[in-house]
Amino acid sequence: MEHTPSISDIVESLRGRVLRAVQSGALQDGDRLPSARDLAGEFGVDHRVVLGAYRHLADEGLVELRTRGGIYVRVRRGASGAVPPLPESWIADLFTQGLAREIPAPELHEWLRRSVETLRLRVAVITTTQDQAFGLCRELRDDFGMEADAVLVEELATSDAHPLPVRRADLLLTTTAHAEQVRDLGAALQKPVTVIELRPDLTAGEWALLLRQPVYAIVASEKFGDMLRDFFKDVPGVENLHTLVFGIDDLATIPVNAPTYVTQRVRSQLTGVSIPGRILPAARTISVQSAREIFDFIVRSNIEALTRLGG
Repeated sequence: MEHTPSISDIVESLRGRVLRAVQSGALQDGDRLPSARDLAGEFGVDHRVVLGAYRHLADEGLVELRTRGGIYVRVRRGASGAVPPLPESWIADLFTQGLAREIPAPELHEWLRRSVETLRLRVAVITTTQDQAFGLCRELRDDFGMEADAVLVEELATSDAHPLPVRRADLLLTTTAHAEQVRDLGAALQKPVTVIELRPDLTAGEWALLLRQPVYAIVASEKFGDMLRDFFKDVPGVENLHTLVFGIDDLATIPVNAPTYVTQRVRSQLTGVSIPGRILPAARTISVQSAREIFDFIVRSNIEALTRLGG
């Protein structure tokens, strides 16, 4: 049975789309957003539900609803450019829930810190290409605070001994393409495995906006370029996606200020290389559901360690 999204689901989806599109430059302050009626079909709900979600975002200060004039991006500006609104109500809810669990507000921040920083956890990211592996490693370091090492699937079959990053990892992480193989590996080594899913809104969110114009992607391997084109094959404007392989294709062919996606693997090799295009911020690719699974592992591991240490 197909799941009908709740208003909170729609709020979360729209919030993420707007914030990431602003970060990437696909949207700017004052840009008009799709109407509630335009989005009703996508979410499979009445347009009034979508309008209610937009009102939530207006209360957060992220969008502006103009009477008979549409819905527009509203982003504060700071020294570092576009700044997302501070989620005051979410923070207040967090402190309230902590108090309901007998955790006073002055102590909550310390418990939050200790639940992710007591242990320095290591994860081995096992994928097909260096582009994807390095990108996921960046997310796991920056967003989850983990030590992350990239391992290509082909490395698992080239030696009798498992690669060092796999042997010393606390967690093995892979994509659905290699789920069965990595789960078998985890069972053999008695290590937990997380199979992540990519954010489903990547194709309907900021990239759908970006691909209204020519977008360039600089990748480390032709294989990853093929993966990108396949991932976005059903997005209108996919013909505007142009992939260039670093070290092979001429980067000077990129128009000045054209939106340009550069993989983390390529970014690590860019010293002294000039790119005419406007480099897009690194996008988060791990879905919310997969992020929750990773955080479950992190928090559980840290709480167990705190318990062993006596708090």
